[in-house]
Amino acid sequence: MPITADQLKPQTSGIIEEVSNSPLKINLMELGFLPGKTITLSYVAPFNGPLAFLLEGTLLALRKSEAALIQIQPA
Repeated sequence: MPITADQLKPQTSGIIEEVSNSPLKINLMELGFLPGKTITLSYVAPFNGPLAFLLEGTLLALRKSEAALIQIQPA
C-alpha cells in the first residue's frame, strides 16, 4: 500500500513510485526524487521541522509538505 514520504518512520526506507503534480514537482525531480529510487528517512527535526532523507548517498532535507508530494512503496 503506497504512502507518502512524510509518513515514513525514522531509519526506514521506501521506493519512490511517483511525485504528485505540484509546482514543486520539477524541483523535487531535479534533486533526484525519481520513480524507482530508494530513499531512507534519516532524521526528523523536532517541533515539526524538516525531514532529512538519504538518497543515493546524499542527505537532503525537505519540509513535511514537500515530502507529502512523494508517493512511495515502503520497503
